Amino acid sequence: FQKKETHGYDVYREITSWKAETWSKVRSGSIYHAFMQLEKEDMLIKKGLQKSKDGPAQTRYAITDDGARELLRLLRLSLVSLDQEQFTAGLAFMHLLSRRDTIALAKKRLGLYRQTCTFMDTLPQEENPETPRTHPEIISSWTTLFEATLAWQKQFIGRLEAGYYIFTDELPSDA
Repeated sequence: FQKKETHGYDVYREITSWKAETWSKVRSGSIYHAFMQLEKEDMLIKKGLQKSKDGPAQTRYAITDDGARELLRLLRLSLVSLDQEQFTAGLAFMHLLSRRDTIALAKKRLGLYRQTCTFMDTLPQEENPETPRTHPEIISSWTTLFEATLAWQKQFIGRLEAGYYIFTDELPSDA
């Protein structure tokens, strides 16, 4: 949304400047493939070619109204995801939502982690397990990760409620 038009190399350069390869599987080839697929699905539209001093002309794209709606839908899903990679991608773009929506989604994810921690407490454990599903160290390691994420999620909500970050509904109207 921040740029009216862009091309794959711009997107790749921006994503790598975030060190996204440390938390995602983004590769330059995947961006070009995604652009072509998104164009087929009417999420992006070709806007023309831009000459490049470093190589061939680059195809410029813009997001369509359908693409913008889909982006926001996927963003909302990612912000409640228990999959860390999906969630982290959502964090990178949460500013595209309102603060109120982001807090509501963060609280929903908190609830999901509470449910997960409660479930983990109910799992049977055996001192000498015959199967991994009752192994106390496996259950303990997962429980520890979920509890740590639960604690972080509470802190994250606190930062959102305290006014950290700038969201789309807080930008000046001429931005």
